Amino acid sequence: MTKLFEQYKEAARQPLGDACSLPFSVYKDGQVAELEAEKIFHQQWVFVCATGMLAEVGNYFAFTLAGESIAVVHGKDGHIRAMSNNCSHRGTPLLSSGFGHIEKNIVCPYHAWTYADNGELKGVPFDAAKCVDKQRHELPKYALQELMGLLFINLSDNPSDLLSSLNGINPYLKHYQVERFTQAYGGACEHWNSNWKLAVENGIESYHLFMVHRDTLEINTPSKKAYYIAGDANWSLTGGEIVEKRSVLSKLFSGNTPEPLNHYMLIFLPPGFIGILTYESFDWIAVTPDGPEHCFVQGGGMAEHAPDKNDKAGEEFAAAFLQEDKDICELVQSGMGSKHHKGGTLLDVERIVIDFHQYLAKHLFQVPVSGFHETDAAEMFK
Repeated sequence: MTKLFEQYKEAARQPLGDACSLPFSVYKDGQVAELEAEKIFHQQWVFVCATGMLAEVGNYFAFTLAGESIAVVHGKDGHIRAMSNNCSHRGTPLLSSGFGHIEKNIVCPYHAWTYADNGELKGVPFDAAKCVDKQRHELPKYALQELMGLLFINLSDNPSDLLSSLNGINPYLKHYQVERFTQAYGGACEHWNSNWKLAVENGIESYHLFMVHRDTLEINTPSKKAYYIAGDANWSLTGGEIVEKRSVLSKLFSGNTPEPLNHYMLIFLPPGFIGILTYESFDWIAVTPDGPEHCFVQGGGMAEHAPDKNDKAGEEFAAAFLQEDKDICELVQSGMGSKHHKGGTLLDVERIVIDFHQYLAKHLFQVPVSGFHETDAAEMFK
């Protein structure tokens, strides 16, 4: 193990009280990025998109996950599958990135090898001699599981069971009635000049709201009203009071308002899913790496009703605070080249960041980490 890996392991495994920021070099180093791709993004469950975004036969979502080109496709047989998006001939990406629709077959743009929507190879131009074994050239498949209307992929040969590892979240969600949220929507995928861990750390902690988002999020969800609920290295929940309460109309239809519905809940499912649950919607960003110093940030959400396409104010508000996050993450990334600093102490308000670091320690270095922790605030949600 290299010196940097040893420093990474020791910093990431520390509990609250001893925890500090990670060594700056782990946000820039190429070998660290390769280790994270191998041990996390190619072996652990990673969020893909909402199931509702693939509701119709032929719908697909294509993306790159730590160097692997993936397509998740709603096939004609009604099944949603995850498979390689690389042609089995010469490796050309088959489907364009993002959400799309397959009319009939998947056709390689290079030599027109043709695949069914279940990944079977159907045709090879100019192969009159039938030298291509079609079964051997089927597109590789990956494990896919659904949780709360969300799809997760696992690229490993022997994936763990996602539901069993995350079912502890369910008791905290009952007041929100997430099953109401059947209308899914997606946002554009952004490319940030930031290591993926910086984007995740920024997305999960509320410590920075009063400073970075003083004219946006801080007005409605102030830092001083945020709190930790429960979690560990597997998943974490935090919450905060919503200063601007739900509308009079929504209260009228829902009757008496349980206190939790005046609060938001942040649901962190590592490595990169960060969801914000309120009475009105379940919105999220999902972060994945693109090498050591860049990442992809994909937005989306679900609600009871389709989003109002004329809500320009809401769109501008969301775009404003996401741009603030992008700017601060890229600024922090510019400081990660310093050789004369060590990471500073993490505060209690950053407990969820410590959970994330311990997730990294657990899966990268197989070391024991802290157990489950629940605060008094959890009782409000049960």
